Amino acid sequence: MNILALTGGIATGKSTILKLLQHLDSDLVSFDCDQSVQGLLERGEVIDSIAHTFGEEMKEREGKLNRKALRERVFRAPEERKKLESILHPLVREECLEKLELSRKTTPSSLFIADVPLLFESGFDFGQESCLVVATSEKTQRMRLKERNGFDDNLITSIIAAQLPILEKVALADVVFWNEGPPHQLKCQLSRFLKTL
Repeated sequence: MNILALTGGIATGKSTILKLLQHLDSDLVSFDCDQSVQGLLERGEVIDSIAHTFGEEMKEREGKLNRKALRERVFRAPEERKKLESILHPLVREECLEKLELSRKTTPSSLFIADVPLLFESGFDFGQESCLVVATSEKTQRMRLKERNGFDDNLITSIIAAQLPILEKVALADVVFWNEGPPHQLKCQLSRFLKTL
């Protein structure tokens, strides 16, 4: 089984690439770290751990996580972000390794890809053989974050600053997909890549 890591900057198109790869190879097994985090942020014990670390104001009345308050806090202060990552990253890695082990035992797939936004920043290791990076210009990232998420300029700057610059990620990659053009160009890049495996 080929074990690959997929990364890039926020709003560069990691989820789009994963969807296209699954369309091109229906046997592909994928793991999405962002989805894992979203699930973890629904779990009571994780919410309690976050509230214990950051204060009870991180909880809403019904016991749910106040995601907006948490996001604003951790992206405006790097030391706070590291505290949150120390809670979440070990749990995400554990889920990734479990899915990889299960896929080895139960699926006919020859390809496992984990979408890991902070692959280089966090040193996230799950036994990957190669690293794929999807890249765009920062201008495109900013435009997508405003349109897709409605984030203001200050929050966008904080989020982008929390990640390695995209050109540094490109330099660390084994394979780079450039995602500035129309979707069919990206699909052609991916189709060519799959033929090399």
